[in-house]
Amino acid sequence: MKKNFITFLCLFSILSFAQKISFEPSIKVEYNASLQLGEKYHHNQKFILFGNSQDYYFAAGQNYLNDTGQYEAKDGIDTQVISDYFKERLIRSGGTTNVFITKKDNKIKYQENIDLKWVLYSDTKIINGVKCQMAATNKYGRRWIAYFSKDYSQSLGPYKFTGLPGLIFELYDTRDDYHFTATEVEKFNDDFKFNLSDFKNSPKEKYLKAKDNLEFTVTGFPVMDSEQNKYMDSVYGKLKKMYNNPLELKPFE
Repeated sequence: MKKNFITFLCLFSILSFAQKISFEPSIKVEYNASLQLGEKYHHNQKFILFGNSQDYYFAAGQNYLNDTGQYEAKDGIDTQVISDYFKERLIRSGGTTNVFITKKDNKIKYQENIDLKWVLYSDTKIINGVKCQMAATNKYGRRWIAYFSKDYSQSLGPYKFTGLPGLIFELYDTRDDYHFTATEVEKFNDDFKFNLSDFKNSPKEKYLKAKDNLEFTVTGFPVMDSEQNKYMDSVYGKLKKMYNNPLELKPFE
């Protein structure tokens, strides 16, 4: 009986903490991004990437500050209300990419195994003093051009774009709707841990539907009267028209 109880405790511990991600010393990359989020809406944003060739974390600047405990309200102003459009964060661990979001107190995620087929070219260019080589791939309804450097052995890049023999310094689609450029690379030695078990896992299709509802409908709001509900529906309808150019035009390609 005692042996079974100890076995149960061990199993409980494994199940409770199996999804806690811990990164070994790695590199940290800061990207400046130009995002054409809709026909009439352009946005510039900073992203943070850190990890190694096996595991990594990627998020917009504000989420990075929140997740690493560096966020502080300044002069009584809660900067969390200043919206980073790109609310999703990514963590890859054990070969599986977790995409997750917190919205209206809802925590949801999906998992994806990504296989990018890159074609390498002999073209090179200098980016922030680093010689980089060109590569290209077709994914998510877009053709992507990347410039990577073998001087950095980590096979990393913005968002889900990894798998090249070096770090991606520049990535953009041929329409130039999404354009990422590395501005700073440094060692990352912080002890970063993140517990994904708080996020409800769903198939990608259900996740995208739930995310759309949370971002562009009154789902998750307190019950409102009919006039308030009608007004909020119109506000969210305008927002959805504004953000009509997602990075993944074809999420299942």
